[in-house]
Amino acid sequence: MATLRKLQTLSGPHCVLLAAQYATEANVTALRALTALRDADLPLELTLSILLTYLPEETEPSTYLEYLNELATNSRTPGEDPAASIVLSSVEELSNSRAKKRRRELELLPVVHPLYAAETELDLLSHFLIHRAHRIDSQTGLLDVLPQLLVPFLSRSEYLRTWFISTVLPLLRLGYEYYPQSTTPPLEDFARLKGKRAIDYQLSNARHASGTDIYNLTRDLKGVVAPWICGANDRKRRRITREGRRDSIAQEHPQEPDDWTCLFQWLLHTSKNDLALVASAFTQWDGPEDMDLGGYEEGRDYVDEEQQRRLEVKYAQTALACLYLVEKSDISSLQIAHSLLRRISELLNYDPPPNLDTAVDSLPSYNLKSPLLQDSTTSLLREERLLEPENVITKPGRESVRILELVVFSACALSSLQHPLSPREVAKLSLRDDYAEQFSLLQKILRALSSGSKADGNQWATIRAKLLWLWNWGTDQHDNDRQAQGILGMLDRKTLETEILKALVESHHFPLAIELYVKPAFGQQPLLASDVEQVILSSAMNHYDNASNGNRTRGGMKRAADIITAFAPHFPSSPRFQRMHALLAATHAMSFYSLILQHGVPFQPVNIRVSPNPLSLIGKLLSQNRASYTKLDDLISIGQNLVVAMPSTIMDEDQETTPLDAGVVRRKKAAAERRVIGMAIEAALEEDDFETAYSYVVNRLTPDTPSPTPSTSSQRFSFGSLDSENQEDDAEDVAWRAALRAGRYSSSLSTSRSWSYTGSAARPDLRRLEQRMELLSQALLLAPPNHLEEVLKVWQQCESEMTDLLAKETAAEQRFNDAADRKLPGAFDLDSVTVQPQRREIGRGAVEEAPMGLFDVARGAAAAFSKTAFPLRGGAQAAARAEQGDSNGGSSRVSMDFSDSGSHEERVRKRDMVAHAATGALATGSGALASGIGWMLGAKPVTEQER
Repeated sequence: MATLRKLQTLSGPHCVLLAAQYATEANVTALRALTALRDADLPLELTLSILLTYLPEETEPSTYLEYLNELATNSRTPGEDPAASIVLSSVEELSNSRAKKRRRELELLPVVHPLYAAETELDLLSHFLIHRAHRIDSQTGLLDVLPQLLVPFLSRSEYLRTWFISTVLPLLRLGYEYYPQSTTPPLEDFARLKGKRAIDYQLSNARHASGTDIYNLTRDLKGVVAPWICGANDRKRRRITREGRRDSIAQEHPQEPDDWTCLFQWLLHTSKNDLALVASAFTQWDGPEDMDLGGYEEGRDYVDEEQQRRLEVKYAQTALACLYLVEKSDISSLQIAHSLLRRISELLNYDPPPNLDTAVDSLPSYNLKSPLLQDSTTSLLREERLLEPENVITKPGRESVRILELVVFSACALSSLQHPLSPREVAKLSLRDDYAEQFSLLQKILRALSSGSKADGNQWATIRAKLLWLWNWGTDQHDNDRQAQGILGMLDRKTLETEILKALVESHHFPLAIELYVKPAFGQQPLLASDVEQVILSSAMNHYDNASNGNRTRGGMKRAADIITAFAPHFPSSPRFQRMHALLAATHAMSFYSLILQHGVPFQPVNIRVSPNPLSLIGKLLSQNRASYTKLDDLISIGQNLVVAMPSTIMDEDQETTPLDAGVVRRKKAAAERRVIGMAIEAALEEDDFETAYSYVVNRLTPDTPSPTPSTSSQRFSFGSLDSENQEDDAEDVAWRAALRAGRYSSSLSTSRSWSYTGSAARPDLRRLEQRMELLSQALLLAPPNHLEEVLKVWQQCESEMTDLLAKETAAEQRFNDAADRKLPGAFDLDSVTVQPQRREIGRGAVEEAPMGLFDVARGAAAAFSKTAFPLRGGAQAAARAEQGDSNGGSSRVSMDFSDSGSHEERVRKRDMVAHAATGALATGSGALASGIGWMLGAKPVTEQER
């Protein structure tokens, strides 16, 4: 009792000093008695401040919970034996002044923690408990003892309950339950976290552990993030009050997103790199209402109904938006995206999407009533815009779910077509509406399928069906600026089918191409027959142009030949297929010769195509292959095929599609034959093979017999830039010039040499001259009228040489006869005898005769001209000349007629044909007659009236 009396005599400062001492010693019993007996000097706030400042933080909360409850309820009791617990020795010796001084030196902590100073509505005990919790954590790190301190008082304050659930509970779970091996921040630092930074920290452990356990995120969302968000309103109120006091005159700051928005943004951003983690969260977590508050909420709802509906929409929109950020195209990512899409359909009570491996005819279709994507752009796919409430492609609804379903299945279809694209790339492709991009995508797909592992016909049929689905998404409805609604919808149907047909041809699926495009079922014609023909020929020509060798059994030539062979029977009347056959045949035949073009580049088939005059290649072939002129029939076949094919224009789409006229083709081949023979003659002469050249002229360059009926050659037949008449004229020009060149040819045999007379040995020089004159006669028959003078000049030179040789022969014969007369019988001087050349046959089956002179030819030409121009007068003159010929003894040098059988139909020698041809040519133009060789024929100019 004496102690209690002394206690009553102590001053207020003495009591405060004594309470601080008891608190320091953790003597809760003495402190309880002291505060109860001297409650006037130790009010509640002062007592709590002393406890907060001096009571050791490691003290078990259970030792002072009852005392705190008494303070909170203002029901202080000194205990059963307060005198026994109170000891005054530490302060009873102090004077009042000394006690006051020491009291002033005490630095007591405020009950209210600075972080919660704005919470003015909180009672002192709640402030004390919050501050005490911070002190325990900061001084000892014993966060796990806080529930012992706080839970008994949660029912006293809703704020304290919310604070415990949103701040202490998440930190306890992170540091002690979920990730005990990780380091957690102090309670004060955690309580200061807000917005995106708080979400990042709370879910960082789950994101880093996603490879081992993807379900950690779901647990953390329920047990950490969701409880933390429950204190959002309290944190927001504290932040606004504090910032309002600090920035009262500052400009307004942009409104920060709320905690739920920050969470949804985190999920969206994380899905870019870890879709499996986010998909597991949406699958296992039912959204904002799915919280694990540890039972501390005691039935309280921290999200009202209106907010709940709004957050559910945001939750579904986030799930939709995550699929638009999937940037991986592997099958695993597509399967995860499909599972998330199924989860979204479940949340919104829609029919689930079909399985990823469904058949093409079961793929979803774009059966929307309104064109959702008509005015949409790729800007909607930016990450910051995906969660906008008015974003049409992510706003939860049946239309947006269907669009996303089409995007996911398009990505899956592209993956099966060996060209994987992520859902995000597919969405961009659909919204960009870029024709070039879509066409490039189609070509890449088909190129990969054609060059990759070989697929059978059934697989290619499925490929075509998938491409058609990607084109129209299974519907005929489409936006106004598109051809179809799918990701290839900017392409027209013809372009799509054309590229598919090209791929079928390239991959040698000829039967399927014929079934689908050449002979389709009734009413299912994808392309016109002309378009199909163009595609097939283009594919064949592409292989032809890229072939390195002309042999049709190897490389590109073989592939081109296979294509033409497979499809030609289905285009029997196509002139371009016929021309392609001719081109392949010519190229194959040329491959057996060596041919080097300019700059040492070996010959390739494409050189034929780019050449404006393919026949000129035969000239190069003849010059580079020795003795190749001897293979005349082979060369003629090559030339005829080349002129029929006309390679440079074979792929022109404006070419006529009517079948080739047999007569026109025949004339073109004849013209080509003459040109090739002419080139072969020149090649033979270049290699000093006069006999072969002579044979080609006299046997292969025979003049054409005039047709008694008008020819249709005047009708133009165009395979390219040249018509048939021009080609025939060119061929005739080559032919007569080749004959002329052969006639001009001279070698060592034609030089003047001395021969010993044997009486029977042949004279090679005379034979060569006779052959040359015969070649010149052929040139006269082939040459146009305006070139007759040129040929006749050469003839004159040959005739002069012939005259000289014959004169020498006559002189030698005369000397021989004179010598014989002077000698005795039997004593002949053989050394002085010159050779008497034997006459040869001119042509085949002709009688032996002397060479015809220039004037003989001219007179014969005049006679033929008279018969042609003036039949009656010509007949009379012919009769007169016949009589004169008989009177002259039928001189072979003058006569123009010889007969083998003596019948009425006389056989005209080639030399006589020369005269007729020359005259007939002159009859077509009097200019040559008057100013050309008319002086040699003795002709008079014909007046216009006589013509």
